[in-house]
This record gives sequence, C-alpha cells and structure tokens, in this order.
Amino acid sequence: MLNNAVSSSATLASLLVSIATCACTPSRNISRDVVIIGGGASGSHAAVWLRDQGKSVALVEKQGVLGGHTAVYNDPDTGKPINVGVQSWIEYENTMDFVKRMGVSTNGSMQFTTLTSKFIDFKTGLPVDGYVLPADTDKYAAFQKFLDICEKYQEMVLPGFFNFPDANSIPEDLLMPFSQFVNKHNISAGVPGIWEATAMGLGNTMDVPTLYVMQASGVPMVRALLGIGAAVVPPSGSLHELYEAIATFLGDDVLYSSTVVKSMRHENGVSVHIANVNQIVTVINAKRLLIAIEPTVENMAPFALDDTEAEVLDKFGFATVFAGILKHPSLELSTSYSNTLPAAAPDNWTVYPTASQVGRIDYLGETADLFQFTAVGTEQDTAESMQVLIGETIDTMIAAGTLPASNGSVSFPAFANHGMMHSRVSADELRAGFIQQQYALQGHRSTYYTGAAFSAGFSTILWAFNEELLPKIIQEI
Repeated sequence: MLNNAVSSSATLASLLVSIATCACTPSRNISRDVVIIGGGASGSHAAVWLRDQGKSVALVEKQGVLGGHTAVYNDPDTGKPINVGVQSWIEYENTMDFVKRMGVSTNGSMQFTTLTSKFIDFKTGLPVDGYVLPADTDKYAAFQKFLDICEKYQEMVLPGFFNFPDANSIPEDLLMPFSQFVNKHNISAGVPGIWEATAMGLGNTMDVPTLYVMQASGVPMVRALLGIGAAVVPPSGSLHELYEAIATFLGDDVLYSSTVVKSMRHENGVSVHIANVNQIVTVINAKRLLIAIEPTVENMAPFALDDTEAEVLDKFGFATVFAGILKHPSLELSTSYSNTLPAAAPDNWTVYPTASQVGRIDYLGETADLFQFTAVGTEQDTAESMQVLIGETIDTMIAAGTLPASNGSVSFPAFANHGMMHSRVSADELRAGFIQQQYALQGHRSTYYTGAAFSAGFSTILWAFNEELLPKIIQEI
C-alpha cells in the first residue's frame, strides 16, 4: 500500500546509520536452504517457487510490504485503488499461471480516459507549437517493424541473457545507439509510443545501446501496444492483490522492514546478518543466497564483493525512476502534459528530454483532482530533488501562462521512489564480453542473481527468468 507516502529512502538511510553506530547483537539464528534479498516481483516469485519445490526460504524486504515497484494508492474520494508504478501484467509465455496459482484473477480490465494532450517544453513552460504525433497508420506500421526485429533477437535477450552471443558475434543492431537503430530501420513513427510506455525510464533513451531499449520496451510491450498481447489486472484493478496473497502464503518466512548489514559468503554457503527497524539482528545461515535487488554499489556494500564481482557490477550505470500521484490547483482536469523538446516540432520523433526530467503529468480519470506523473533522474537524484523539480516544472508553466495562476502548491498523495533502474553498460563493454562476465557471477560464492539487471523490468519476464534460474540453484542444494 502507498497512502500519503513518500519513498522509504529516508527511513532506510536512518536505519542504516543507526545500525552502523549501534552495538547490535544477534537475537536469533535461523537456517534456510535459500535466503532471498528483495521482495519485489522477482524475489517474491522466487520465494513461492522454492517453497513449492519443498525448499525452505527466508525473504528479506526493506519495506513493510512486498511488491517492490508495484504499489497502490486508495483514493479516499472514490474508494478505488490506483496503481502506482507498475500498471499491469504484460502477457509473456505462460507466466500468468503464477498469478492464478496465488488465487488472484486476471479478468479485470484497465480503465482509460480520453485526455486533451498538451506538448510543453518543461524547461520554459511554453507549448511546443506545431508538434504533431504520428498518424496511427504510420505508428502501428513502425511498431510492427520494431516487433519483427525484436523477435529476431528475442532468444538472445529474453527472459534473460542465457543465449546471448559471444562478444565477437553480437549483432550490430543491439550495439548501436537507439537513435541510429531508429534511423536505420525507419521506425521513428513508433518511438513516441515506445518512449512514453516505458523507454523514457532509461534517462537518455536515444543514446543507449539498442539492446537496453529492447529490454525496457521489447517484444511483450510492443505486442501490447499493437493490441496483440494482453495487459491484465485483477477485477479490483489493484495489482497489489498478488503480493498480499504471497505475503499470506509465505507468512513468517518474510522479514519485513529489514536490511542486510553484513554477510559472509563462500562456496559452501552463506551467513547473512539482517537488522530490522528495531535494531534486532537475525543471522540467516543458508546454502545459497539469491540477490533480487538492483546490484548498485550501495545495495551490494554489505556483501563485501570480491574483485571478480566488483569488476563486473561496478561497471553498471543506472537511471533513477520516480512515479506517483500529485495535486496542484493550476493543473487542468482531463489534460495530459508531455515534456517535449522544441526541436521535436513538427514531426521529429527522435529527440527527447534526458534526465533529470519530468516526463509526463496526466489527469487520472474519475478522480476529483489527481494527476499521475513519471519522472526520471540521474544516479545523483533523490526523492527530495525530484519533488523539487516537479514543483518547479509546474511553477514554470504557470509563469509562462500555460497554466492559470492559483493559490496553491504541489502535494504528493503518493510518491514512489523506484530508485536506480535500467542497468546498462556501454557498447564497448558489451563488445568486450560484459554479458558473459556478468552471467559468470551466477553461483560464485554461493550467490545467484535475479531481477531486471539480469533479465528485463517486467514482472512476467522476471518470473520466466526465475523458472530458468531456480532449477539450477536447487540442483546444488
């Protein structure tokens, strides 16, 4: 749940500081087959899958609920749940079976509201005169062409890089900057839809190797954009139903509001020290460790990386992604505001804002005055810096006369800090064999990795990735 909430980053930071400065002593020791760090889509699924295979697990989650990027805000005016972050489950192979296994229906329908689109340069607050979106026929033709190309490479990249080619055999399509790829294949008419759907989260979408755009907005998403792949929700609309069911199933095997403070890892098992908000420490001795969080420098610090691990993981770059719900009396109902560069007019669909930037602000239909936003930052951005940027963006539109003046300021009924996402390296690193080096970490020091950095950032793809990875883990224990 995410009611009247700001990201838990500040709470987590204070927890880590207090843990570092206190003389915490273990209160209990437990033994498990697998300890899993991170209770988002990949970690939660892994815990259930392993339990179903008769293995014992401990799932460590820094927040008070499971779900990761899946959160829900319950609108007090309408009583309806509003998904914050993940909006639906995108069809991929047979992974919807997991939702059904947890007793959650996928027979709901997504609600869409027709909005008046306004294309604004958020730096000046002024409308981008003359900008037009692609005609539908051109857009869908470009989607189809992009899908055809993505399907050509699908076995290399989905649900993970298990079949990724050797460094000297990587197709140039995957290595070239996305802007070059778009021009080569003449698919610019599809880029606005791809960018708005998920790819804006890359931060500098047009400059990254196309491989990472295919991860962020590849086969399953483009199929959904074409209307030939399902995007489903429960009848209630709340995706968080799934994680409530998982929490009930796992029971005391979940350690909430907890983080890793130190660990010892070797080839025969691991010992992980977990501290909760009350500074109570649990030592989990496990045969294997599964990392289901983004492998950032900060996240991996308690795991004392060796040189082999650090040499790989330290190469990752990230964007930071923020989503949520805001209010401001100057925003107009039934309107969407899209951050658009003046150079995009009238029909240059290959230029987009880069981080740090607010991508969109959209009215939420059937609400009194709620707007949904997506914002993308650099690795240095925080929840606080992005809230300031969002407020400044609205103030700039007011000062420019694009929005009417009012006696109010921005407020955030729900604010989700998704943290660092969309891990990637340069094309040169890919040519030097980075993917093979990354995947060679699986099993090293009894540690395995799941999550978007090793797969793709869609729940259903992560579940499929787990179904390939987890059998390899249980073969060893």
